[in-house]
Amino acid sequence: MGNDDRIRALEALDPGQGRPGYWERLRGQILERAAFELARRREAARQSVTAVLSGWSRSLIPVAAAAAVVAAIMIATEAGQDRSPAPGLVFEDVLGGGLDESAFQAALQSDANANAAAFLAFVEGTP
Repeated sequence: MGNDDRIRALEALDPGQGRPGYWERLRGQILERAAFELARRREAARQSVTAVLSGWSRSLIPVAAAAAVVAAIMIATEAGQDRSPAPGLVFEDVLGGGLDESAFQAALQSDANANAAAFLAFVEGTP
């Protein structure tokens, strides 16, 4: 298929074929329909930073106030709970750095099955 054949095949898809002035009318209709939005954008481009921020403040201030109220409620409920900070478990504690070396070696060399409760008791140092 030559280039001329392809051009003729594509001309069949052209909505303006056989209708003179189609594209000019279409462009005019599009610009007419978009005139309001284009005018709004032109006006928005002329606004100062203060005017833009003022417009944002109408919706931003109530949202910020609501977020502050939620944060205050969350802080109040957290402060109301009496929690004492638990000491963090350090790797040396698990390895026996803070424990008696003979107890640690005895635990490593024993043939007993693994028991989570016994391990925690060993790590925490409770009998």
